[in-house]
Amino acid sequence: MVKRTGEVVMGVIGIILSALFSIIGIVLNMGMSNPEVMSQLEEGMESDPNIQNAEMTAGDISSIINAAESTGSYLVILGIIASILGIIAVLTIVKNKKPVLSGIMFIIAALVIGLGTIGFGFVPGLLFLIAGIMALVRKPKKTDPVY
Repeated sequence: MVKRTGEVVMGVIGIILSALFSIIGIVLNMGMSNPEVMSQLEEGMESDPNIQNAEMTAGDISSIINAAESTGSYLVILGIIASILGIIAVLTIVKNKKPVLSGIMFIIAALVIGLGTIGFGFVPGLLFLIAGIMALVRKPKKTDPVY
C-alpha cells in the first residue's frame, strides 16, 4: 500500500489557494458594485498624470472598469472549478482508491487555475501539477505471495 500523504497535502494547499482566487474575485465584484468605490476609482484614473499623458477618454476609462468587473466574475468561476476538481482528486486519492483518476483531475485543475489566470495562479497550479504527476507515477509495491 502506497501512502499518498504528499499528494493529499499538495492537493489541499492547492485547493485553499484556488479558493483564494474566488475570494479575491468576490471582493473585486463587491468593490465594483459599490458606487462610492467606483467614483473614487474614476476620479483617481482621471487625475493620474500617466493616464492623462496617454490621452485616454472617458470611454476608455469605463472600458477598463468594465474589464475589471468581468475579471472578478472570471476569478470566482476559475477558483470554484479548480477547487472542485482538487476536492474530487483528493477524495479519490485517499486510501489509494483511484490514483489515475486523481492524477488526471489534479492535472486538469492545474491547467484551469494556472493557465486560466494567465500565470497568476502559478503556485496552486504547480502544486496540483506535481500532485497529479506523483499520483500517476507512483505505483504500489508488489508483495511476494506467501505459499
